[in-house]
Amino acid sequence: MRAIHNPYEFLINEVSELKKLLIEIKNSPKEDYTNKYYTYHQVAELLHVDYQSIRNYVNSGFLKAEEVGPRKKLIHHFQIFNEDQTLKNFKYKRKA
Repeated sequence: MRAIHNPYEFLINEVSELKKLLIEIKNSPKEDYTNKYYTYHQVAELLHVDYQSIRNYVNSGFLKAEEVGPRKKLIHHFQIFNEDQTLKNFKYKRKA
């Protein structure tokens, strides 16, 4: 008697491996952004704007910078990123 072969066995194995990988990714530790700060130049590169634009945003109050030393100011991670880690939109900002 001939054994019956399941034609979908390969797909079932692949899906189970994918499921394991997704669970592993989901349970991986999340990066802590509470102590992450950026310089003006780093923020300018992230937002694809000029360094002077970042200085103007800080001076006008759109961004808050914290003084670290006598001349150094840093911008906190959550000033430029949303909760879902997407960049905030700073184009065409106007003060109300």
